[in-house]
Amino acid sequence: MNGYTRRVNLPQYNNETLMALRFFPRDSLFWRYHLGASAFCMAVTLLTIFLWSPLVKQDSVATIVWLLPYTLAVLGFRWLYRARRWQALPMARLIAIAVAYASATAVLVALAVAAFTLPFFWDALIAWYAVRDVRLSLGPHLLQTVSSASLQAQVFICAWIFIYISFTGSRDVRERELDNARLQAALREAQLHSLSNQLNPHFLFNSLNNIRFMIHEDADRADAMLVGLSDILRYSLRAGEHGKVSLGEELEVIERYLAIVGVQLEARLRCRIDIPADLSGCLVPPLLLQGLVENAVKHGIEPQREGGTLIVSGRRSGKNALELLVANDKPVAGSGPGLGIGLPHLARRLALLYGERAMHTVADSGSEFRVTLTLPLERSA
Repeated sequence: MNGYTRRVNLPQYNNETLMALRFFPRDSLFWRYHLGASAFCMAVTLLTIFLWSPLVKQDSVATIVWLLPYTLAVLGFRWLYRARRWQALPMARLIAIAVAYASATAVLVALAVAAFTLPFFWDALIAWYAVRDVRLSLGPHLLQTVSSASLQAQVFICAWIFIYISFTGSRDVRERELDNARLQAALREAQLHSLSNQLNPHFLFNSLNNIRFMIHEDADRADAMLVGLSDILRYSLRAGEHGKVSLGEELEVIERYLAIVGVQLEARLRCRIDIPADLSGCLVPPLLLQGLVENAVKHGIEPQREGGTLIVSGRRSGKNALELLVANDKPVAGSGPGLGIGLPHLARRLALLYGERAMHTVADSGSEFRVTLTLPLERSA
């Protein structure tokens, strides 16, 4: 194909990745459940204090103060559970971690409550025990208070943790099922979108007409074009069967597509591809990169009388990311959309497949349009 080469040196681009995980959730439903359940437990505890405790005032204040360190303790587990992806651990190990965490934080909760309440009630406690001929010492009393309070705190923290694990586990299963359904719908939409582009009368007429004329001039090349067209259509039809394909497979289809449109555009289409061979085994969503290339040609190169350059580049970004770039010369300002067609659909597919682990950036300099994809680096087993 005219003007086609395999390598080009491109500038490197750095992308900021995931949003920080918040320690304090913004989900109002979370706070309603947490504060509602905590209020119920506090109400029951206060009722027992009023009925049976000899130190009503001190125990009541301790119960109210207890809510803050307890909330910080369970939020700490929530943060670690999500940040360190403990949900992926075997259940036996997760339970052991939860119990160990609850035991350690329960002591801290009990210490925090005692540190806040004892200074205010220490004189009253000494007087109360003195009436009963008991001499009160700070060290033994603190040890006894923390020991008994930490056992209760451990029960409450463990209960919260196991409810949270159960709730989030079932919610994650539902979300994964919903995401899988959305992903299948998005993949089918991408497949139909690609087919509608490839099977539109303009593309088919030009492709078949070029093949017809090529038969008389170069039968071997005409046969290769026909095989390439067949491969493109077969790949599009089978895309719905695979969640991900190798980057090498995607590039083969891109090359067949460029070979076909290159016959029509001739020297107007100048292509440069720079993707190292060691990345060909990386997994990518089918029709994702091909769709960007197709839009670049259709909306960026083809409308220009003098044509333009299409660049496809790939590199490894850090240890666990794959960065892909599609760039094209674009018509003068106001005469065309560059490569922006279908970007909302692309963003939706990335979100469904990878969540926050993938991102895309768009840059429009006026004369050139660039789309950069950053995907998790995955390889077939």
